[in-house]
Amino acid sequence: IHFISSQNPKNFAKKIFRSSISDIICKGCEPIVYFLSLSLKKINKNWLNKFKMEINNDSKKYGLFLGGGDTIKSKKLSISISIIGNANKKPVLRKNAKRNEDIYLTGDLGNSYLGLLVKKKKKNLGKDNNIFTRFYLKPDLPFEFSKSLYKFASSAMDVSDGLIKDLNSLCLASKCGANISFKNLPFAKNVMKLAAKKRIDLKNIFSRGDDYQILFTANKKHRKLIKYLSRKTSTKISLIGEIVSGNHVKMTHNNKLID
Repeated sequence: IHFISSQNPKNFAKKIFRSSISDIICKGCEPIVYFLSLSLKKINKNWLNKFKMEINNDSKKYGLFLGGGDTIKSKKLSISISIIGNANKKPVLRKNAKRNEDIYLTGDLGNSYLGLLVKKKKKNLGKDNNIFTRFYLKPDLPFEFSKSLYKFASSAMDVSDGLIKDLNSLCLASKCGANISFKNLPFAKNVMKLAAKKRIDLKNIFSRGDDYQILFTANKKHRKLIKYLSRKTSTKISLIGEIVSGNHVKMTHNNKLID
């Protein structure tokens, strides 16, 4: 479920568009053109104008143009966006991770899930409510950093279903295992403050999905380059673990295995 209510396009249009962009930039590819398929129950010009404005603003922000699509009448509202892009050399797939390589993650975890809880009125986080809601409605994509991904990443994918599930998918494709450390997982400062006050539990929010950050692996020789590009593009990059032999994803905290 990509949006809770369809009344106001401002509350979901950017999320749908950016989640589609995330699928292509996490492969180190540059998005160029998008195709929009729209199924509508009825024509509402005010709604359509708002939807168009949201999509147009984001297409300009990320440098895409509308190539075509289809608009039909339907019993349910349905929006599908397909994006075509260009690989600098070749796409960074999820199947080429190698043993002893580093595992990295861009951005922070949990912000979007907290935003969803706020939207559903299951959490009230006071002055942080709007911050988390924004992350849920308007994912902050690592767009500039993704342009250099092909230079060092052996495998990559976006975190949309949750860190553990997505890392497991990467390991299955690469026929390997992974060891990650909970203490190395990235959380925003306000999230850490809420956890310190016991208003949230980090273990309950770190792998809930909708983060739209890039999970990637790289040879240890690329550490300096990755740090440099992190600073250059103002992108938070965290080294969270290592690729190992086997076929399991294991997480430890204070040298203890977390189920």
